[in-house]
Amino acid sequence: MTTRRAATRVAGPLVLGALVVAALLTFTAAPGVSAQDAGDAQDARAHLPGRIAIRAGRVIPVVGEPIDDGVVLVRDGKIEAVGPASRVKVPAGYLLRHYPDGWVTPGWVELHAHVAGSDLNDMVYQTNPELRNLDNIVPNNRQLRASRAGGVTTMLFLPGSGTNISGFGTLIKTAGDTVDEMTVRFPGAMKVAQLGNPERRSGDVGRTRMGMNHLIRSRLEEARRYAESWQRWEQEQTGEPPQRDERLENMRGLFAHEFPVIVHTVWVNGVEATKRLLKDEMGLYVIVTHATFDSYKAADVIVKAGLPVNIGPRLVHYERETGRLLGIPALWKAAGSTELSINTDCPVVPAEELTTQASLSVRFGLDEKTALEALTIVPARNVGMGHRLGSLEPGKDADIVVRDGPPLDVRSSVVLVLVNGKNAYDVTVDRRLF
Repeated sequence: MTTRRAATRVAGPLVLGALVVAALLTFTAAPGVSAQDAGDAQDARAHLPGRIAIRAGRVIPVVGEPIDDGVVLVRDGKIEAVGPASRVKVPAGYLLRHYPDGWVTPGWVELHAHVAGSDLNDMVYQTNPELRNLDNIVPNNRQLRASRAGGVTTMLFLPGSGTNISGFGTLIKTAGDTVDEMTVRFPGAMKVAQLGNPERRSGDVGRTRMGMNHLIRSRLEEARRYAESWQRWEQEQTGEPPQRDERLENMRGLFAHEFPVIVHTVWVNGVEATKRLLKDEMGLYVIVTHATFDSYKAADVIVKAGLPVNIGPRLVHYERETGRLLGIPALWKAAGSTELSINTDCPVVPAEELTTQASLSVRFGLDEKTALEALTIVPARNVGMGHRLGSLEPGKDADIVVRDGPPLDVRSSVVLVLVNGKNAYDVTVDRRLF
């Protein structure tokens, strides 16, 4: 019979930030789960390349109901089939990894990450739309290895928030030996920091919130004119094309809604300003990120506008008037948000603790189903990759995580991670790296 440990509900007094994380991580790790490979007497060379079957006591596709004694078939980096072992048979030539007490989920999707490279803040100008971090990625760096050991398989790698427009980020897989192999999409998103970090103390325009919004608006209006001029020329194909401006070239995709703008913003006035300026005035596809402190007080406005919210790394708000600790994700959910995801802002909180972030959200009132979706299908959908990522469905990327217990239980350990159908972490081999 499959072992099912009830999902952890962390009890006792909690404090914010690193103390919360440290307290949660003092739990004893759950008992290990051994993998039983089929055909022990069969030469490994008999297995066909790129064909893997994972069988486990519990498979959670996220889209659809959990499956007891489930099987996930992988072929050439994609999920081929998902279902109960009674229905999905393992074909000949597939390498079977059997975890009788294991729990299988899709890999986590982290939409606010800074750990795939370095040099992420160029502080000379307040708006830097010409910059990109694609060239800063360092494959297999230590923080990426740690992130996939925690079950994170996809990241939106972003420039920092030292300036109002810091450039274009890259959507990546956390595994891969080259940047090309890791890259899912570039640009992944444009990063705007509207409030909370870029208030410089030089006396320049941009020190105040009024100045910041003026700078963002001015640069985006310039970019919109540029994008519209190219759109008109491409439709009419008459006369000379507009003069190419490398500072603004990636903005064309932004205004064509090929990728979102992800906006670092906090407090109720900052979140409302994001909606007003970026969505209403500029017509962009916007993801609100951070959304902390009292931002939830604008939740009805943001929900009505249909904006996704990517919450973290702070997940609890201290309400001074009442002395209560309020769970921020639960407040957004109560306001009607269905496009809700959770982040670590790694390395602010290490990426491998994204599970802990979700567990803490549950401790402070978020339901477990929403918390699981907030790590998987919702961020995948919000970044425009719901057709490839975020759930265990045929045709999607084989980004698969096996744990030895329930996925939102901080005592559960990751034992196997596949990224694009390839081994990215195996506890029996890779634990020594950490």
